[in-house]
Parts: sequence; C-alpha cells; structure tokens
Amino acid sequence: MGNPTALYLPLLINADPAVRHQAGVLLLATYGEHGLTYLRRLLGDPNPTIRDQARAALLSVSETSGLNIALEPFRGIYVRCLGELQVFVHSREVVSQDWSQAEGGRAGSRKVQGIFAYLVHCGHRGVGRAGLADAVWGAPVSAASFSRTLGALRQMLTQLGSPEFAQQALVIDRDHCALNPGVYLCDADHFERTYNLATQREDRDGLAEAAALYHQVISLYDGPYMQDLPRASDWGDERRTLISNSFVIAAERLASYAWEQGNDRQCVIFCRRALEVDPMADDVVAILLRAYDRLGLRVDLEGTYRRYLERSGVDPRHELDDTAVAAYRAISASDSHARGRTPPR
Repeated sequence: MGNPTALYLPLLINADPAVRHQAGVLLLATYGEHGLTYLRRLLGDPNPTIRDQARAALLSVSETSGLNIALEPFRGIYVRCLGELQVFVHSREVVSQDWSQAEGGRAGSRKVQGIFAYLVHCGHRGVGRAGLADAVWGAPVSAASFSRTLGALRQMLTQLGSPEFAQQALVIDRDHCALNPGVYLCDADHFERTYNLATQREDRDGLAEAAALYHQVISLYDGPYMQDLPRASDWGDERRTLISNSFVIAAERLASYAWEQGNDRQCVIFCRRALEVDPMADDVVAILLRAYDRLGLRVDLEGTYRRYLERSGVDPRHELDDTAVAAYRAISASDSHARGRTPPR
C-alpha cells in the first residue's frame, strides 16, 4: 500500500486558500492525527519534490487547523496491524527480505514477524521469554532458536535504523522483552483511542458532535486485527473481537445519524459496511430495513431480512423482541395498514 496522503498534496499546496483549507479539513476528518503521521513520512521520501510538497502541505494544515505540527520526518516505527501487517521503520517499509535475511527462509521470517507482532500486542507491558515463545512457537523452544530469532529482529531494526535505534526500540532485560512505546505508533492503538473519544463526545455533546470522530474510526479500520499472522488467532482473538465490535458500533452510529438527517442512501452505505464485519448485528439490520423502506427498495428490504434470518437462526415467530424482527413487523404492519390488509402474524 502506498502513502494515501500523497493524493492530498496537490490540494494542500493549491494556490487557492479555500481549497487548501477544505483539503486540510478533509484530511483530518478522514485520517485524524493518523494523516499527519502519513504526511511526516513523506518528509523522508527519496524524491526532493515530494519532500518539499509534504513540508508545504504540513505548513498548510498547521495554518488552517491551528495544530502544532513537527516539520521533520517521522522517526521511529509505525505499525499497521488492522488488516495485513505492515511495518515502517523511519518511513521505510519493512519488506519480506528485511524480515528473512537474518534468519533465512520464509519460516524464519514468519517467526521474526511473530515476535515483533506479539511485542506490539503486549505494548508497554512487554512479556517474559516463556510467554513470547508460547505465543510465537506454541510450545517450548530451545534457547538457541529463541535467541537467534530475537537477534534477527534486532538486526532488522539495526539495518533499517541504526544500532542505537535498535537498542532503544527493543528492550531486553534478563527474562523480559518489550518494544519501547516511545518509538513506535500503532493504528490499532489510534483506532481504540479515537473510538473512546467518539463515545465520550457523543455522551457529552450528542451524536451530531461525535459524527466526525466516528468517521475517523471507520476510516482507520482496514480489516481484522493481526489477521494474517498464523498464531494471532489465539492471542489476538479478544482484541480482534473488541475492535471489530467497535467498528460495527461506529458504523451503526453514523447510519443512525444519516437516518436522522434524512440521508437514507448514506445510511444504507454505513449499514452495509457494518454488516460486512458482523452480518448478524440486529440493530444495524433494523436501521437498514427502515432505510430501504423509506427509499421504496422492497426487494432489497426482503432480501436483507431473509439473509439475516438465515445467518442468525432467529425464529421470527417466537423471537419477537429481536430488533430486526420487530422492525420488519412494524414495516409490514404499516404497509398492510396503508393497503387495508391484516399484517402477518
């Protein structure tokens, strides 16, 4: 994946101040502070023109937003772990040969990736060597194999950063290992912080004031947490579920807001995104059914309800308190009343 904020550069440095302002608003609404990290990574681009444009873009965002932005390349580790794992060290992406060259072969590279990913998962707490071995190998491992793989991770950080950076980033103290939280950023952490801010804002100021934050939440979600790491299905399951549930709730809140504003087509889009992650979210299905009804899309309404019943196993004759079932019955009753017929039981 390329740097998505590169597409914003022509707009952020446009001669028209209104265009620059609108582009900055759009950037922050879409990516939040995450977007500033992307732009700062461009300050280290090999192309001097890109570097100059990125600097001008950051100055523009700082001017229009009032934010104090560091005008220097992002130095440290940036980790994308929502969806496919993607790691950057000092703005350079860690590619397959970087993971494997010290260990040799695909199996070795997966172990190095696994150690790195689990250390990211553990955060500032870190983990003991036994816990790290269990998470990556799934069984006790020889001291030589463990040390060799951990050494390969340190070598990768040294090659892409420096010996001093590797020493600072990877902290090993006797039986304990950790990544220094001061030198890395993680999209999952940012996702969780933004979601918490959004829910707090809604509780305090209402849904309309929280909508922009909910937009940031869903823009940060690129897929299940640590989805492409073999053993992450074990240790990452709880956080994966929490993050996916938060995404569904954020999309549902945006769908509700769109519904309240009478923007039924936008409501449908948010509902569909939520149901891609959780097809059995009854609250979302209920909103989608109402939106389809208001749009007059009866075929889509019936198909959505049928698929929901098939996937959820809900019996509409006995589970009348199910939110989706209740919404469908209310719509059917309204239709029947309008046509002068008795609604289905």
